[in-house]
Amino acid sequence: MVTIETFVTHTLHGLQYGFILFLIASGLTIILGILDVLNLAHGELFALGAYVGFSVLGYLTGLVGPPSGPAEQAGFLALVLVGALLTALVMVPVGVLIETVLLRPIYERDEVYQLVLTFALLLLVKDFNKFAWGPQPLRVQGVYSGINSIPTSELVGLSYPTYNFVVIVVGAVVVAGLFWFFERTKTGRIIRATAIDREMATAIGVDTGRTFTLVFALGAFFAGFAGAMALPPMNASLDMGAEPLVLSFVVIVIGGLGSLQGAFVAALSVGLLTNWATWLYPAGELAAPFAIMAVLLLVKPEGLFGTWGETE
Repeated sequence: MVTIETFVTHTLHGLQYGFILFLIASGLTIILGILDVLNLAHGELFALGAYVGFSVLGYLTGLVGPPSGPAEQAGFLALVLVGALLTALVMVPVGVLIETVLLRPIYERDEVYQLVLTFALLLLVKDFNKFAWGPQPLRVQGVYSGINSIPTSELVGLSYPTYNFVVIVVGAVVVAGLFWFFERTKTGRIIRATAIDREMATAIGVDTGRTFTLVFALGAFFAGFAGAMALPPMNASLDMGAEPLVLSFVVIVIGGLGSLQGAFVAALSVGLLTNWATWLYPAGELAAPFAIMAVLLLVKPEGLFGTWGETE
């Protein structure tokens, strides 16, 4: 039945899913836009972030115990955010190691080498997750069961999970922070300049090697952060990296290769339309993102916003 309550609920679900998808796709977009590397292992970095987040959050919540009241629940949500941030920081040296040891020696080679290498890395990370945390999914619902729902509108009496609101708010803050970083900071401008014209950036004294390492570390940071933020409503499992990777590619194609603005618009669009499709026509859940991509490619093959190099 189509009602205001169900429409608002599925719209909020879509926004939450869209922001998680943007957190994943933003790292992949940044890596693709500057390094010209299509990182097939990015989805497994997201999964690794979920596993690391499980351990970090499990340790932190074990120190303070489950929430028992409104004040404790607010503190617990803050603890979850701290745990997600710590997880993302743990992923930074992982990204640095991958870029410096594995990717840097093959930048000048054909793209096929990069695809084969990142695919091999995908398998290695998956096996590492299995070795470190075991083959069974890790369930965290019991840890988060104390979080209550809060009303979204007194007019329709709708309630919605508190944590989902937190994801939406955090996602909006991250979007604003990323755009500010690339538009207003010196480091962000250096990264954009490297993306637009690598040779010119080198000529004016930019250390492109250091920039590349920073970019891949930034991509790993957001993959880990997204994995930890997505963890409470879902399980950490060995196959959780495949779907985000595919949908991230869809987001990048829809938004335009290398465009952070495009990735944001596309991620929210995919999140909303996928959840609406699940609500109105459940059989179209899997097809919805790809249908959007197919239609857009027919109308605007370069995507919504093109690349940094084209827009700047």
